[in-house]
Amino acid sequence: MNYSLSNMLGRSKVGGAPVISGTAFPGETLTSTKAEQWYADGNAISGETGNTYIVRLSDIGVEITQTGSNTVTIWHPNDITGVTSVRLANSNVLASISPNIAATNGQSVRRWTDLVASYPSDQITSINQPIYRSTGQSGNPSLEFDGVNDILTLSNSTELSTFSNVASGYVIIGCRDTNPTGGSTFHVPFSMNLPGASGNTRISFVTKYSASYIFSIYVTRSTDLINTTGVASNNAYHVHTAEMLFSAGVLNQRLDGTQVSTANFLAASNSSAVSSTASGIGDSPTFSLQDFPGHICCIILVNQSLSATNRSRLERYAGLFGNLNIPLV
Repeated sequence: MNYSLSNMLGRSKVGGAPVISGTAFPGETLTSTKAEQWYADGNAISGETGNTYIVRLSDIGVEITQTGSNTVTIWHPNDITGVTSVRLANSNVLASISPNIAATNGQSVRRWTDLVASYPSDQITSINQPIYRSTGQSGNPSLEFDGVNDILTLSNSTELSTFSNVASGYVIIGCRDTNPTGGSTFHVPFSMNLPGASGNTRISFVTKYSASYIFSIYVTRSTDLINTTGVASNNAYHVHTAEMLFSAGVLNQRLDGTQVSTANFLAASNSSAVSSTASGIGDSPTFSLQDFPGHICCIILVNQSLSATNRSRLERYAGLFGNLNIPLV
């Protein structure tokens, strides 16, 4: 698929120099006319000296070259209008702050920062911190939550207003529930909640729904909390998408790039014009017995309508953490 990125299929700069072609997307293969050292943003990529290069998960937004070759700019989730925050387990996972020190395998996670606007998600109490696993999911990085008391909380006011008074919004999360029939009554890998006495969730993913053992999504537009009927849960890695079409009065649940359930709001209008509060990763900060046991690899928030093509790009990228081959459309 042609992503229409600048310099994607540029010409050779010097006669006889390598020319790179291919799809500028993680997981895809770039092909060169010569076997040369490959570079990412000018830094040599260890072990990559052949005439092909498989774009890595960590290559988003970087420039790939060989010595003297044209430049191929790799796709980044931030290229899509409406993407407000992107948390990836292979980037910005910190064991400590002030100074910031990247977490290494087996260390507790103090902060997980998004790549778009540096929004933090934090946990200052060590017993409640998830663990960074460098190869925790299909050989790729993940944050592992214990299903007992691990949680990271979101605090930036701009991020918390992501779904305030919007016509459409999306949350895409790549995760694996390792105990979908045990542990807490509900398993909630991500939630954003509304203020006030009612304490309704604005958006919550459920990978265990009480004794029903289903994947489901809860969303509140204004005061009308609805949830999808869900699909049977399991302990495999999945990409869960909440497609919140507020102005159409529709909530769609998507799993691994396919719509699996839908629900309707009482009315069709923009979402409630208030900011979220008490938002968490790995648990709900508001409701009890909602601890998530398992691995979380990425969380992407979008506050505008997406085309089917852009939606599939985000879902496909999230799927690569678990070696899922979600097709592009």
